[in-house]
Amino acid sequence: MESNTVHGKKVLITGAASGIGAATAVLLAEQGCQVWGTTRNSSKINTLPEELRQKVTFLVLDVTNDDSVQHGVTEFFRQAGGIDILVNNAGYGVFGPLEEFSMKRAETVFSVNYFGALRMIQAVLPVMREQRNGLIVNITSLAGTFVIPFQVHYSASKFALEALTEGLRQELRSFGIKVTSVAPGDIKTRFNEVTDREMKENSPYRKWADSCWHVIEENMKKAPPPRVVAEKVRRVVDMNNPGPGYPAGDFLSTKLPLVNRFLPGRVRQKLTRIFYGVDFL
Repeated sequence: MESNTVHGKKVLITGAASGIGAATAVLLAEQGCQVWGTTRNSSKINTLPEELRQKVTFLVLDVTNDDSVQHGVTEFFRQAGGIDILVNNAGYGVFGPLEEFSMKRAETVFSVNYFGALRMIQAVLPVMREQRNGLIVNITSLAGTFVIPFQVHYSASKFALEALTEGLRQELRSFGIKVTSVAPGDIKTRFNEVTDREMKENSPYRKWADSCWHVIEENMKKAPPPRVVAEKVRRVVDMNNPGPGYPAGDFLSTKLPLVNRFLPGRVRQKLTRIFYGVDFL
């Protein structure tokens, strides 16, 4: 069923070939939006599910590359003629002890999760500012509120994206541009399968890291589907004046940010260690 408030709106979603991005692209298209999605791999487009290819127009765009972003966004504007909504969804996961994690991989995390969103924002803002309206939705993470052991770089990049969202809300308010975030908890996607893991074979952190990864894997098995995040994005898109950010996921994921406001840091860290099975010597 189409939503009257979003019908015909032009939407650009990064990382739309799978997972949360694909679910969001399909749902917004079903609501009557005109949706363009990005993927960095051109050969992947022809192998996408038929429903996705029918409802979403795909562009080749790598959020880590300035030229690729510029070319992709230019092509988007050529086809769409304008923009109403940007959804920064492209993301990259990593796992491993901070001490052993290579600087190159750490930089890659931020290049995708933080600077990738920034590149997209800078590319579309001149048009949004000129038309004096638009909505930017940054897909952050519950990990941007609670730091996950051995996923520190991922959490740090999502913390940074939350800060970017808050600051951008202040800067763009006078131009009529809305900015918000949607922060998923565990969502059943291929995220764990494609997470970049780095740890030495004889790492002194191994028993803690293995315990933590086991919990992460078990949580993924019980996680809700990407559609729950897509539904939250749809509700945000329907709002006249979205708030700073919205959690998405199962019951616990949606309540943890509220609980976090009242937890002392030591208590939050203790509970996190217990939850991920690393609170032992």
